[in-house]
Amino acid sequence: MGKRNRTQNTLPTLYFVTTSIIKWEALFSTPVILDALEDQLFSMFPSYADVLFAYVLMPSHVHFLVGCKQGGQQLSKFMGSFKSLTARKLFPNRGSIWMHRFDDLVIVSQKQFGIKLNYIHENPVRKELVTNAVEWKWSSAKFWLFDETHETLRKIWSIEK
Repeated sequence: MGKRNRTQNTLPTLYFVTTSIIKWEALFSTPVILDALEDQLFSMFPSYADVLFAYVLMPSHVHFLVGCKQGGQQLSKFMGSFKSLTARKLFPNRGSIWMHRFDDLVIVSQKQFGIKLNYIHENPVRKELVTNAVEWKWSSAKFWLFDETHETLRKIWSIEK
């Protein structure tokens, strides 16, 4: 069992997740690598996790808002598979690229969801990669700004407890 006891939760849960490259090395610093990382992320749904609400891919780390109907055990399997597959496919001769663990936070309210959604999308602006969140191609910011589908997602996956 993991130290954080996430695998004991078997209920549908929405998570804010962060995982980083070892020593925060900027391995994802080219458009080709970022595109491949994004493709790998999209290929994980719905086989490994149920819903990807938001994401940002940064040069040295990633953030997700991800829904898992089977809770923490499903999240752990998703993250393990994501990290393993991306390391093997993007850097086949390098070995481990990801830090051993990942951080997660259970989202329990719409307010918290909004705070984390904003944090994810503003990350490239804070890191001075772009001046406006929608300019960062490897993020869901454009989806949330220009697509009304997020209202449907809120109805499908209730984030109010």
